[in-house]
Amino acid sequence: MKRRRKIIIPTVTAVLLLCAVGLFLFIELRIKSIRDDLSSLEANSVASSALTAGLTEALEDYKIDYSDIVSFTYDDNGNIKSLSADIITLNTLGNKIGTKTDEYINRMGTYRVTLPLSALLGIQTVSGIGPDITFYVTMRGLTSTRFEDNFEQAGVNQTRHQIFLCVTINTHVIFGGKVKIVKYDSEICIAESIIVGVTPSTFADF
Repeated sequence: MKRRRKIIIPTVTAVLLLCAVGLFLFIELRIKSIRDDLSSLEANSVASSALTAGLTEALEDYKIDYSDIVSFTYDDNGNIKSLSADIITLNTLGNKIGTKTDEYINRMGTYRVTLPLSALLGIQTVSGIGPDITFYVTMRGLTSTRFEDNFEQAGVNQTRHQIFLCVTINTHVIFGGKVKIVKYDSEICIAESIIVGVTPSTFADF
C-alpha cells in the first residue's frame, strides 16, 4: 500500500500540473485572440473619430468652395469644352486633413481596452459576467489622401459633378511587443455642383 501511495501522489501532482499548464495556455490564447479583435475594433473607432475631427478642423482653417477648385472653359456657343481642377489647392487640403487626423490619433498615445473576465471562457450564458480585464495599446496613425470625382445625370442638360476625398488610415497598433496595422478607408464628398448646359460625354481624369 505504501508503494502505491508513493506512485499515486506524484501522478496526481503531474496531472494537476498539466491541467494548470493547459488552462494557462488556453487563457493565454483566448486573451490574444480577443485582444486582437478588440484592438482592431478600437483602432477603427479611433480612426473614424480622428478623421471626423481632423476633417472638421481642416475645413474650418482652410475654407473652400466648388468654384475655388474647379474652373471651366466654354466654346463659342457657350457649351462647356473642358474642366480643370486646382490641384495645388486640393493637395494642400488633403495634406492638412491627413496631418490633423494623425495628430488626433497620436495625441492620446495609449488607449484603454476592457472586456469582462467571462469572455475568456467563450460561453454565451455567462457572457458579460465578472470583473473587467483591462488592456492598454498604443496607436500611431499614418493617413494618406487622394481625390476622385464623379459625373452623373441630374436632369435635362444638367450634370451633377461631385468631388470625393478618399482617405486611407493605417493605424499601427502596438501591444505585447508586437505591431499590427489596421486599415480604415473612407470616402467623403467635399464639394459638388449642378452643371447646367450641354457637357462633353467624357472629361479628362480629375
